[in-house]
Amino acid sequence: MSLMNINYLRHYFQLLEVFTLREIKSRYKASLLGPLWIVLYPLFTAVILNFIFGKFIRIKTEGIPYFVFVLSGLIIWNFFQQGVDLAKNSLVWNRELITKTAFSTSVLPFSYVLSKIPDFLVYLILLLVSYNFNNYRANFSYFSIVIIILPLILLTSGVALISSLTNAVFRDFGKIVDFAFMIIFYATPIIYPESLIPAKFKFMLYLNPLALLIAFIRNLLFRSDFRLHLYLLSFPMSLFIFLLGIILFKNFNKKVADLI
Repeated sequence: MSLMNINYLRHYFQLLEVFTLREIKSRYKASLLGPLWIVLYPLFTAVILNFIFGKFIRIKTEGIPYFVFVLSGLIIWNFFQQGVDLAKNSLVWNRELITKTAFSTSVLPFSYVLSKIPDFLVYLILLLVSYNFNNYRANFSYFSIVIIILPLILLTSGVALISSLTNAVFRDFGKIVDFAFMIIFYATPIIYPESLIPAKFKFMLYLNPLALLIAFIRNLLFRSDFRLHLYLLSFPMSLFIFLLGIILFKNFNKKVADLI
């Protein structure tokens, strides 16, 4: 690797650190409850879903308490959905900075995704508390679920890069992303177990990295079954989407200022 490339990477990661910390510090700065929203948002969501689908509709979850069942899916979904939702507007929100300063604009959507990592760690702690509260015993298998963060970051970053670039050119694309979120949420076994999916449609789970990661977590936590193949299947798909986002930005990086 040449000295020029090393300097470029050093500068890139320095910018990434600056923008990520800026986003983390500013996100809850003007809110009444501040960082408490990191805990309250998934907690309230899980409580509402537990009431509707666990108590009212009574979805069968194979003996797993519904609250901890749905929370195990939400930690994956929330990181993905919130990361992409923030990043899709990153180029538009920073238009003046992009037009006045020369830098790799991909650092912006990346920073919004990485700023959600502290939230993800809090979600894991919240899941651990709920896990133990429901008479499950946390062991090494619980803490090994942190390995999902790598494919999850790759997948979220790839979608974030693509959606931010597309949204910068077509401002109504953000509405399409919001609609896609709704479809993906119900197509992914977050509020229901994969056993409810008819056999002829189960192949679709293996085309959905989010579904694979959620299945990996639930088998690990509730069945002590380390299904490595689920993790390994999610990785190449996440990496492909990530590389696709990188390639698009590499081709359009110099044109972003004109596009927005």
